[in-house]
Amino acid sequence: MAASTIRFAIIVALVIGGVVVIDQAFPETPSADTGDGGTVPPIDGGGIDVSESPSPATGATGATGENPVPSPTVVGTRIGVFNGAGVSGLASDTQIALIDEYGYVAAQDPADAPAPVPVTTIYYRANKDQIEAEFLANDFFKDLADVKIQKLDPDTQDVGRDVQLAIYLGNDYAALLG
Repeated sequence: MAASTIRFAIIVALVIGGVVVIDQAFPETPSADTGDGGTVPPIDGGGIDVSESPSPATGATGATGENPVPSPTVVGTRIGVFNGAGVSGLASDTQIALIDEYGYVAAQDPADAPAPVPVTTIYYRANKDQIEAEFLANDFFKDLADVKIQKLDPDTQDVGRDVQLAIYLGNDYAALLG
């Protein structure tokens, strides 16, 4: 009698295991085919926060999948904002907007630039921060005709060491706000 009970328990365990394996292999909601052999889980709005990625940077190979362009981190990126247009409160107001809209973190207080800035310029400290600068230029400053993006000179005195992006607001940005 004990042997039949053990056999019954083994059979029940195997049936339950088989059901679990089959359930995992064939999900209830079908996935969307991406066309490249991969699949994308369906979007049901259930707790997934989807955000747009910026346009690929110049020289990136996007369509073939070789060397994909990384997405910017944005949230938590440490910024410093400098007023190069001489408009009172410009750096402070812009820093508040960047923190509120994107989740940037102020690494230093807004300040005046050491000299007038004709064109808004975003400086990035490390090469890995260049994508952050490009995203900011293409998204927040998209209405400006030309935003410069440059690597920060390590000898720059007015930018704190914790700043990843130093944003020098120019006369073009002040004129846009009007």
